[in-house]
Parts: sequence; structure tokens; C-alpha cells
Amino acid sequence: MKVRLTALFTGLLWFCCTFATQAQTTEKAWLYDQAKSLLQKKLKTSPEAMAHLEVLFQENGSTPAESALIGLRNDEFNLSVSEEPESEIHAAVNPTDTNNIIVAAMKLDATQLLNSLSFPIYYTKNFGQTWQLSNYDGVSDLPAFSFVLGGGDPVIAFDNTGKAYLSWLTFTFNINLTVTISINWATSIDGGANWVKQPNPIDAGSVIDLSNPDSRFVDKQWMATDLSESIYQNNLYTAYVEINLSDTTYNILVKTKTANGSDFGNAVQVSPPNLLIAQFASIDVDSEGKVHVIFAGADSPSAPWSLYHSVSGDGGQSFSTPVEIASMHLPCYPPGFGGPCDVVGIDSARVYPCPHIVVDKSGGAYNGNLYVAWTADGFQTELSSGLDIYFSKSENGGQTWSTPQVLNDDNNPATEQYYSSLSVNQNGVLVLSWYDRREDNANQDTKYYMTYSLDGGENFEPNFPLSTQSADFGLIGGANGNFGIGEYTQVVTTSGYAIPFWADGRDNNGNIDVFTSFIPIEGGAPVSIPEITTINPAFAIQQLHPNPAVNRTQLLFKLTKPAEVRLSLWHADGQLIKSHDYGLFPAGQHAIGYDLSAFPSGSYWIKIDTDFGFASRKLVIVE
Repeated sequence: MKVRLTALFTGLLWFCCTFATQAQTTEKAWLYDQAKSLLQKKLKTSPEAMAHLEVLFQENGSTPAESALIGLRNDEFNLSVSEEPESEIHAAVNPTDTNNIIVAAMKLDATQLLNSLSFPIYYTKNFGQTWQLSNYDGVSDLPAFSFVLGGGDPVIAFDNTGKAYLSWLTFTFNINLTVTISINWATSIDGGANWVKQPNPIDAGSVIDLSNPDSRFVDKQWMATDLSESIYQNNLYTAYVEINLSDTTYNILVKTKTANGSDFGNAVQVSPPNLLIAQFASIDVDSEGKVHVIFAGADSPSAPWSLYHSVSGDGGQSFSTPVEIASMHLPCYPPGFGGPCDVVGIDSARVYPCPHIVVDKSGGAYNGNLYVAWTADGFQTELSSGLDIYFSKSENGGQTWSTPQVLNDDNNPATEQYYSSLSVNQNGVLVLSWYDRREDNANQDTKYYMTYSLDGGENFEPNFPLSTQSADFGLIGGANGNFGIGEYTQVVTTSGYAIPFWADGRDNNGNIDVFTSFIPIEGGAPVSIPEITTINPAFAIQQLHPNPAVNRTQLLFKLTKPAEVRLSLWHADGQLIKSHDYGLFPAGQHAIGYDLSAFPSGSYWIKIDTDFGFASRKLVIVE
């Protein structure tokens, strides 16, 4: 047993934690190297933790004592307020009740030896006034004697009955000495409070036996539901990449769960066989029930990568021949070619194009438009020394695409903009958001930015920051084993609001929290003072009244645990005017009166800081 385990863990660590530093001489060797690199990024468990796991098996034999293993698994997860870094954000709005929003993240606690990964799920049923944490975390219901070695990529989707779907990746090791990476899924019928994990994963593969012809793994899934009135209404689609380690093929696959089905059907391949490698799928469904998938691919290691689009008109049973949207260039992707990307706080091996697609389903003038955004520094070659947000659209179902344009309007080719997200609301307003470093000449301090279009992507409003405070990305990842910020954020929309969610380390202590802001988008310019909140059920602002205020206002808030409280008043231009520490407050409801008589009329925002994060609210002072 000891010899077998030693060989197993040594092989796994070599496979997952070693990747080539230069281009390989054959395409097969190069593709194999990409698989190793990808697995290394999914593995969140340290070599020390792996060695500890081996010792447990050696000490307990082939059937370890249940108490030793179960204790390790169950004690790792704090399902109250999280103080560990959270990243890789996704969110969705309930189409039957827009007050209900669900947000999922990946929590990585680097202080834990084993099972350091979980997936906190937050939900609101009052449009973000308060947030609750679900009692489900994606890993606490694993079978006995199972360990989470890695994973990530939580994704949320709703159907038009209000049923919610969650999918996520886990990289696990179990008592049968099997290492698998699985796309799991669960459902919720109560707005995200409770979840039922489905017994069969969407897809899964073994990654330990490299000589096995079935040795394969799956990665980065996206989900979309059919919200149309087509015959495929409420179908649930998942697009992802399959990597066969034995024959080193990369394939973009789509699986479908029909509206009345209890499981996903057979996979359908979307990527063509002439592409050597394909990755980064994204999926959406239009108002006629057509399924649109995009992905990135290349036909040789040294060839430029391109974005492709394919569509299904038969409920995901077959897909059209992919059409090229545009070529794209990243200096550090794929690994083994070019040089580093030099994005402070992000490993060059994790700088991805992260393409997203969204379809206009508004029924208005731009209904059916397809919009795509991605991160790059050019097309076939580098056009700027920094990264930019590229955008293209199609007005004919993906047959042809517009010439890509850079959406960040900083006019500084050296600064970094990356990891965009996009959404279209029911009125056809297109919203995009991303990380942005234009305000720092050192290209390190980062804010989260947004723009939107009222005319189908022809013109965009000037970019504006959602963050009122930047995060030093030189410190990002200090509390999660240098995993960093993650590659994904999400903006969602309602008829009157854009609601972005992003991971933010503005405290510059290595920790990362989930932030959101509710931005009105009904005509005219965006608000100059965004209301920002750390998503945390430990506290919430209940009311700021009166507002507008004359001479005095009162802030009502609630704490679920004792916390130190500070209130500050800021001018619309971001200048701090007044700050006061109120000391320790017990759990419960509280009210703090605020004297405004010394301040002239105008627009301000008032901010409350607690031990669990902060929230800000707009305030107007009138005479």
C-alpha cells in the first residue's frame, strides 16, 4: 500500500505541478504540456497537503478510520461569515422575480491543509438590501473518504419558472485511489437558500491513469437556459472543453438537459476536427430558442488564436460549422510561446482571453444581436503593450461579425484592462464591465469599470469606475496561496439597473472579497456616486433617512455579530470630508444620527465600515 500510494502521489504531483518552460518539438508533446499546465492551475492543494493525505492512508490502511477523514473534511468549512478570500464570481437574476439574485464564488482557504476549497452561495430576495449565505457549499456533501484537491468555476442560471441551477468543478481524490475532475450540478427551487446536488455529474473524467484510453478531464463550463417560447423552452445547456490526455485532443462539447429531463444527454462536439486546440467556451440562447456558442482555438502551436461562433437550431442536437469572429493575440498565451504578460498580481499562465457571449432577447429593435467581448493586446500580433477589452457584434445570427473595437477609452496602450463581462437587459441596453488600471501609472492599482450602449453596440457611454477605492494587485493572492483574483466576474441587468459583481482586495491585506454595485441605466448618464456593498450577510444597511436631507440624516443598519463601526462622509468627487469611529457595536439593529448642518447642499455618499466589510449609500443634502 505504501509503495502504491507513493507512486500515485508522486505521479500526480509531477503531472499537475510541472509544465514545460519552452515550446515542444511536436504538436502532441505541446498539447500534452498544455493539459499539464491546465491541471496545475486547477490543483489548489499544496504538495505538503498531498503528502499529509498519503500519511493518513499509510497509517489507516486501505480503509482509513472514518473519524480521521471525515473530521478533516467537515472541519474545514465555516458556513457562517467568510473571512477567507473569495473569487471567480458568477451571478444570475431570477426572471420571475428580479428581487431574487444569486451569487456564487470560489473560497480558497490557504491556511487549511486539506479540503481548502468551497463554493459560498449568496442570495437576496429584496434586491440587494440584505444578503443571505446558503447552507450549501458544493463540497460538504462529498462521499466519505473524499478530498477536494482543486476545482473552481461556479456558474448560476435560472429557467423561466424561477428554478435555479448551479454548476462547478471539483478535482477530487477518494478511497478508491481515483482522481477525477467533475462538472457537478445542483438545483434550487427557493431562490438559492437550499440546493439539491444531482447524483450524476454533467461530465467527469479520470486524470490519474495516463495509459488508460479513457483518461480525460473536463474544464470551464458555462450554462444557459432557453427562456424563449420555443419548443425548447427551459432546456438547460452546458458548454465546456474536454481534454483527452491519451490522444491529446481538445474538444468543445455541449450537453443538454431538456425541460422535463432529470439528467443531461449525450455530448455534441462543436469545435471542428481541424483545430489542434480549443478552449474558453461561452454560451447563450436567443429569443427563438437558438443556442449560440463561442470558443477560442488554433490549428497549430505557433498559429494565431481565433474566436469562433457556432449555432444550433435544434435544441443542441447539432451545431453549425464554426465561423471565425476575429483573431486574437495574448503575449503569454498559450504557455510555451511568447513571453510573459507582466500583469502585476496575475500569473502569466492565468492571463486568459476569457471571451463572453450574450444575446439580445429584448424583443426590441436590437433583438437577436449577438455581442462578444474578450481580453487581448491585438489580433495576430501585438498592437499595444498592455491588455485591452475587445468587442464585436453580429446582427445576422453570427453569419458575419463587425470589426472588433477596443472598448476601454483610456487611450493609454500601456495600461491593463482585462476580464470583461457583459449583459443585455429587457430593454436592449448592453452593459460591459472589467478590471482597469488606467488610474495608476505604475500599472498596479486596479478598479472595476463599466460602460453601456443604448443603441445596440454602435456607441458606448464614456467608461466610468464602479470602485470608489483601488486595490493593489501586488498584494492580491497573499491570503489564498497566490491563486489571485480569478479569471471571471459577472454583470447582470434588470430593466432599470446594471448590477456588477467582482472580487476586490481594496484592504490591501491579501484578502479578497465579493463586491457589488447597483447602477441605474434608464436613460441619461450613469450616476456619479455608485452605491457599493461587500456581499456579506453579517451586516446590512436598512435605511438612510431622510434622503434628501436637511441638516441631519440617520443611518439604520443591522449586525448579526459584534463589530467595530466607522462612519464617513465623502463628496461626489471622492474627497473624504468627515470620519468617525463609533467603537464596538453588539449584534442587533442600530441607528446612528449624522449632523449635516456644516455642509453645503450637493451630492455626497455616506459609508459604513465594519469588521465584515463596508457599504455605501448616496446622500443628497439640500437647504
